[in-house]
Amino acid sequence: MTKIAAVYERKGALFVVASHRTIAGFWIDDEHVDRFDAPTHEELGQAIEAALARSSNGVPIPPPTVQLDKPLLLAAGVGSWATFMKLSKRVTVSLDGDVLNITSHTNLGSQGGFEERSSIEAPSSTPSSTLGEKVAGLLAVSA
Repeated sequence: MTKIAAVYERKGALFVVASHRTIAGFWIDDEHVDRFDAPTHEELGQAIEAALARSSNGVPIPPPTVQLDKPLLLAAGVGSWATFMKLSKRVTVSLDGDVLNITSHTNLGSQGGFEERSSIEAPSSTPSSTLGEKVAGLLAVSA
């Protein structure tokens, strides 16, 4: 069972959110968003590990009236996805078995979303501080 956590960076703030796979097979972000203004690598890694622990599979499809991006937008203090995307970067961390895949993304704008760019693997036993350092490093070079 794959678990996913997304880390967004916007204007120096970091946002960590768990993703859930619906019964239809698409992924949606959790309502819980952790915001950090200057986390240590350890704090970032621990937040990612907590998000991976919350990530689940087989959740119901939300009704069309639910604004799925609302918790992230509120945490970022913006009113729309288009505004959020203007200055955002994204790295995802997926856990599949005992392997972590840490993937950087290219920001294609509010209509295009994020496209996977490059990925590195690490064992699931990677220390929190090392995980946080790897994610922060990928965010630093993301476009």
